[in-house]
Amino acid sequence: MSVTLLRDPSMSPLGATTLTPSSTCPSLIEGRYGAADLRTPQPCSRPASPEPEPLPEVDAKKPPSPARAAEADKEPQRLLVPDIQEIRVSPIVSKKGYLHFLEPHTAGWAKRFVVVRRPYAYMYNSDKDAVERFVLNLSTAQVEYSEDQQAMLKTPNTFAVCTEHRGILLQASSDKDMHDWLYAFNPLLAGTIRYGRRAAQGRAAVAQGLSAPQRPEQVAEAEGLD
Repeated sequence: MSVTLLRDPSMSPLGATTLTPSSTCPSLIEGRYGAADLRTPQPCSRPASPEPEPLPEVDAKKPPSPARAAEADKEPQRLLVPDIQEIRVSPIVSKKGYLHFLEPHTAGWAKRFVVVRRPYAYMYNSDKDAVERFVLNLSTAQVEYSEDQQAMLKTPNTFAVCTEHRGILLQASSDKDMHDWLYAFNPLLAGTIRYGRRAAQGRAAVAQGLSAPQRPEQVAEAEGLD
C-alpha cells in the first residue's frame, strides 16, 4: 500500500513524494496485517524502515524435545484412585415387608418393599421387583426413635434412619410391626426401647396399686396380721 501526495501546481515543482506504510502507519507492520497483505514499497528518496522478519511457524505435530519430555515426566501426575468395596449379600433375611418412606422435600409417603440382610437393608418398588432401588448400610446409619416426635408429627409407629447424605422417616403398619423393624435395623436400640417400656409399665402399675382404695376385706386381713 502506498499513498501519493500531489502538490499544488502553483508551488515550486518538488515532484511527487511517496510515503511508505512504515513511515505513516507503523501499526500495520507491528502485526495487524500479515506480510502477504503489504505491497512492496516503492523506492523513495529516503530509506524505508526494514520490514519485520516473519515468525517461524510452529509445527504442532512435531514431538517435544527430550529435555521438555523429561521435565514433563518429573511433574507429579494427578491420578484418581478408585475405592472399590465388595458387598456380599447375606443369605439370612432378618425381616422383609412393606414400609412407608418419607424423605425431605417430597410430596408424601411412598410405599417400598424392604428386605433386611444385615448389615444392609435393600429397598424395592414391590415384592415382584428384581432391581435394588436403594441400599442402606445399617452399620453406618443411625436409627432414631422418639415418642415425643411421633406425638409432635402426629404420625404413629414411625422411626427415622439417618445417613451421611439424607434422613428418612419410616412408618410401620402397627406398633408391634414397628418394634420388629427396629429389632431388624438395630437390635440394641430395640432392646433398650423394650426394656424402657416395660420399666415404665411396671412403675405405672405400682403407682396405680398404691393409689387405689383398699377393700374392707383387705383392711380386716391387714388388722388380723397386726
